Amino acid sequence: MDKFMESKWFMRIVGLLLALVLYASVNFDDLTDKDHKNSSDNSQNVVETIEDVPVEAFYDAENLFVSGLPSTVDVEIEGTKAIVQQTKTLKGFNVYVDLNDIGVGDHQVPIEIENISEKLKVEIEPQFANITIQEKVTEEFTVESEFDESLLANGFEAENLSVEPKTVKVTGAKDAIESITYVKATLDVQDAIHETTTREARVQVLDRELNKLDVTVEPEVVDVTVKVVNPSKKVPVVIKEKGELPQGVKLESLSVEQKEVSVYGKGSVLETLEELIAEVDLSKITKDTVINVPLNLKDGLNKVAPEEVKVTIDVSTTKEKTVSGVPLNLGGVGEEYDYTIVSPKSEEVDIVVSGYSEELAALSTEDFILDLNLADLEPGEHKVEIDATGPENVKWELSTKTVTVQIKEKTTAEAEEGANENG
Repeated sequence: MDKFMESKWFMRIVGLLLALVLYASVNFDDLTDKDHKNSSDNSQNVVETIEDVPVEAFYDAENLFVSGLPSTVDVEIEGTKAIVQQTKTLKGFNVYVDLNDIGVGDHQVPIEIENISEKLKVEIEPQFANITIQEKVTEEFTVESEFDESLLANGFEAENLSVEPKTVKVTGAKDAIESITYVKATLDVQDAIHETTTREARVQVLDRELNKLDVTVEPEVVDVTVKVVNPSKKVPVVIKEKGELPQGVKLESLSVEQKEVSVYGKGSVLETLEELIAEVDLSKITKDTVINVPLNLKDGLNKVAPEEVKVTIDVSTTKEKTVSGVPLNLGGVGEEYDYTIVSPKSEEVDIVVSGYSEELAALSTEDFILDLNLADLEPGEHKVEIDATGPENVKWELSTKTVTVQIKEKTTAEAEEGANENG
C-alpha cells in the first residue's frame, strides 16, 4: 500500500478526483443562482404598453354612421414578465365598443377589452370615446378633376382634362353629406408633363371651407387624364449681323437657305411671334463662307424645326494692282531753260493700288495726275516732290515720291528758235 501511495499513478488519480469535485461544486452553485434568479423574475411584476391596437365597433353599419371613434388605442398591461411578454407577442385580445343598444345622437362610450388574461392589470388610453351616431346616407356626386398647369413642360398646353369614372358614391352621416361642396380628384405627377398623361388620383370630399369630411367614397380612386398639345406656327427667319468684318474684308451679301421655320410653344406666345432671328457673327469672316446658325427661342417656346439654318456669307477682300507708266507733268517751266528728268529715266512713275476687285478693275493711268512744280527753280539739279492726285475709294502709293530734274539755260540760238516757235 505504501508503495502504491508513493507511485505516480496514485497522485494522478487523486488529482483527477479533486478536479472533478471542484468542477461539480462550481456548476452546482451556478445552477442554484440561475434558478433563484428565474424564480425572482417570475414573481416580480412588469409593465408594458402595446401601442396602436385597432378598435372594433359593433353597431348597425348598414343604416347608421358613426363618427368620432378612434381607430386605435394604446393598451397598458401589468403582470408577471412571462404573462406580459406572451400577451404582447400574441396579441390575442380584442378592443371594442358595443353600440348596438345606443340610439342616434352624441354619446360617450367606454372602450372595452376581451380575451385577455385575468392575471393582468389592464388600462386603455383613451378609456372613453365621444362619438356621434347618425343616419347613414349615400348619394352620388360628380367628380371635378384638377390639374396644376405649372407641371406642364415649357411650351406645352393642356387641351382637355377628364376623369373616369365621372361620378362616385359618397356615404356618411346625413349632415356630412348635406355639407359636401367639392368632390375633387387632383392629378399628381413628379416630372414635367410633355404628353397626354393618365394617373390614379384619390377622391377628396370637402365642405365649403375646404375641410375634409368624414365620409366613405366608392370608388376611392379614379383615373384623371390630361390631354397635352404642343401648338406650332410658321415664321420667317431674319438675319441679324453681329460684330464687324476684319480689316480689308467687305460684305457683299448675306442669305439664308431656310426662309421659314416651324416654331412650337404656348399659343399665347406664338400669337405675338412674327419672326426668328439668326444672329451671324462677322468678326471672324475672312472669305466666302457657309455656316449653320442655331435659332434661339424665348421662354414659352420649346422647339423649332429645323433647329438651325444655313447662312451664306459672300465677301470681297482687298487686293493690290500696279498701274504702270503714269506720266509726269512738268509745270512752272520757263522758256529760257531746258528741263531734263534725270530720275526716273522713263519719265514715268508706277503706282501700287490696294482695293476691292471691282474697284481695281476699272483703274488706268488716266485716273492719276502727277505734277512737278518747277517754278522759281534755278539752273542745276533738283529733287522735286511729286504732287499726285487719284481716286479716293482706293489706297495707292507711288513707286517714288520725288523726281530728280536737271535745269539748264538755253543758248542764244536755242532761245531765239524757241521764241520764234512760240511766236
